[in-house]
Amino acid sequence: MRYLYDVKLWDKIETVVEVLIFISLMIAGVIKLVHNDFLQALFYVILAWVISPWSGIDRVKKRYVLVTVYFLGLFVGYFH
Repeated sequence: MRYLYDVKLWDKIETVVEVLIFISLMIAGVIKLVHNDFLQALFYVILAWVISPWSGIDRVKKRYVLVTVYFLGLFVGYFH
């Protein structure tokens, strides 16, 4: 059970999850762009930029921004 305390392992797992979410948000943005919904496509692309490991945003700030933007998206009705 020592692997549960391995910080490097958790950092790698978080990076993999960030990349997977980045890819899925970019795909969602392209799909919305095809359906001529430019504002929602822009919303997904901005979320993808924030979540990407290459954005340079600190992970703690990134989590707060993503949670805030997620609730904003729920309020606007982007997530059905």
